[in-house]
Order: sequence, then structure tokens, then C-alpha cells
Amino acid sequence: MRNKIANILILTALVLCTAFPAQAQDIEANGIFYNIISDTQVAVVPAYHDGVNHYEGCIILPERVYCDGVNYEVAAIAPRAFWQSAVTEVQIPNSVTMIGEAAFADAEELTDITLPLGLTAVSRYMLAGTAVSHIVLPEGVTSIEKGAFEDCTSLSTIFLPASLRYIGESAFGYCVNLDEVYSDAAIPPYVKGNDAFEGCDGVHVMVADNAIAQHYQDDVVWGNDEVFSMWIDEGLASPPTMQQENVGQNWTALTLGNDLAYKIYGPDGYLMAITAARRYFLPIGAASTDYLVVPTTLMYDDEDLQLVATSEPTAIEDVKEDRPEGDITILGLDGTIYIEGDTHGMWTFIYDVYGNLWYERPAVNNCISLPGPRVYIVRVGDICRKVMLN
Repeated sequence: MRNKIANILILTALVLCTAFPAQAQDIEANGIFYNIISDTQVAVVPAYHDGVNHYEGCIILPERVYCDGVNYEVAAIAPRAFWQSAVTEVQIPNSVTMIGEAAFADAEELTDITLPLGLTAVSRYMLAGTAVSHIVLPEGVTSIEKGAFEDCTSLSTIFLPASLRYIGESAFGYCVNLDEVYSDAAIPPYVKGNDAFEGCDGVHVMVADNAIAQHYQDDVVWGNDEVFSMWIDEGLASPPTMQQENVGQNWTALTLGNDLAYKIYGPDGYLMAITAARRYFLPIGAASTDYLVVPTTLMYDDEDLQLVATSEPTAIEDVKEDRPEGDITILGLDGTIYIEGDTHGMWTFIYDVYGNLWYERPAVNNCISLPGPRVYIVRVGDICRKVMLN
């Protein structure tokens, strides 16, 4: 595999919730717009202004958005949500189970994306015309719909899960640089039409063993030796690499090398993500946390080459006080945040270290109980304080 390195800046900010009743978007938080789709769920929608979709740069979507007393789950990405935007890399949380048609289509600067583990379909034209070069579809995806990756001329490697059953018309049409397909599907996915891989040739298909390779060779589409050649997956061709750096006060960025797929496990051993993106972002919490990073071809997890990433709470930047000491005091004790001093005419905002807004009210209640153990950022007027609740 070829190794590529991208230098991409991440744009981060604290989540500020604003409600827009009777308008196209219901909620705006951290520069992302949402529509309410149920009492407890929202969907990401476009950020159109003057006919332009204004999303740009690195987007790390949150699992939840707090607004007007409700902690909404981010459950979906609406059709064309990031269409023709200037986003460069996107990390989608596992709370999202549906991504609409053409959600990222013609986002020509998009090079990396991490899909949620609960996704079941790659929708029509979802990533068409993007610059994504390496992507892994999570287990549970059963279909790649029409035109999903059409005109992805930078696409070089894709990892297909065992669950995949269907590939639609023009799904990989004119992916002229498609070189490697790692398929964990023992039964060749049904390919609709003759144009699903139009413009592709010399594609190396990696499968688990000779018997599966024979099934692919016997298939009317996969057996076309002018387009595909069959290979047995023998594990990693080159060892994985990983670099780690803190990005702002909320995130640690893992730069993952050698164009591999990686499974990322949380501290309790649960699978958090599977990604072939060149960067994956881990939250910085209140305590030091270790994450296991395991390179994979989907058919084989190479645990002998696993890596450990550590998210350190010391990476949280100190919050500066802009007023003289003693004017207002903010402290945490026994699960309660206490605010003392003259707060007349001010507002209180409380965030966790991931940027999620937990509390937004006029500064009239100066004893606020929140769940712990957790670090919170408390802002009263123009004073900020970092508080640890046990």
C-alpha cells in the first residue's frame, strides 16, 4: 500500500445552542445546523446561505446536542447535508444510523471520513465526487446504492464488510484509481448493471481463502479479469504507524499510517470505531484513558501489531480568568457547582470538555448539580473556570 500524509487543520469551538423556531434549521450548535426529527433526536442539515453550503474544514460531529433543556441525540445526516461544501475530513458518531442521499456529494476537498458503526447502507451518491482515498465500511452495511462513490477519482482502497450483499449501478463508476478492494464477504455481493465499476481496471480483490476466491471468479461481474484479479489476504504488507498530538483542549488526534484500516477500542474493551481515515480524534476526558488501536484487513485483526493511544487530562488547557480575583468565585464540591458573588445581569454556560453544552441560564441559581466524575468548563459573564466534580 502507498503511504500518504495530509496536513489538515481542525476547527473547534465550544458548543453554543441557538434555537430557530419556524425556520429551515431548528438548532445551531458549534457551527452545525440541526432539525428536530423526534422528541429526543436531531438530524444534521445543510448550512446554506446565499446558495452556498458553508460547512468547511474538519468536522467532528457530536453524539448529542443540548438545547432548551433537551439533550438531543444526533441520529441522522440529512440528504445533501454537506453537498458541495468545503469540508476536508469528517468523523461521524455511532449515534448516527442513517446518512441521506448525496450527503457529501461533490464535497471536492473531502479526503477522509469515519462512518458510524450502526450504518446499514451507503446511500445513493453519498460520497460521489469527493477526494476520499481510503475508506472502510463497518460491519452491518448490506448495500452500496447507486452512484455512492461515482467519480471518486482519488479512491484507492476500500474495505467491504462480511454483511455486504448488494452494489448498485455506477456505485464505483469512474473510480479510475481504485487499486485494492478488501472484501470480507464470503458470498460475492450482487452487482447490479454493467456500469458499477465502469472506468476501473487492474483492481486487486483481496479475499480470505482460495474457496472464496473461486466463488468470486465464478461470478459474472467479479470474474471479469479485465477489471479484477483475485488475491488471498495474507495480512499486513507493512507495519502500522501512529502519531499522537493534542488538538485544542478537547481532542487528541491520532495520525494513522500506511493506508490501513484500524479498529479502535475503548477503555472497557468495546469497539468504538473502524476507520481508514488518516486521522481519528479521541476526546480528552477528566482522567487518563488508554485506547487500543488494532490494524485490520477486516478478514484479519493483527493484534501482534496493536498500538496504544493515551488521552491525558493534562492536555486540557487552563481557562483564563478575565476579571480580578475575588469578584466572582466558581468552585465544585460533592457534585455541585457553586457560584458566589454579584452575577446580576449575567448568564451561566456550563460545558463538558468535549464542548457539549450542559447548562444555559441567567445566573440566578448559584448551586447547580451535574453528574460526575467529570471536568466542566463554567462561564459566568466573561469569567471562565475549569471545575472537577467528583
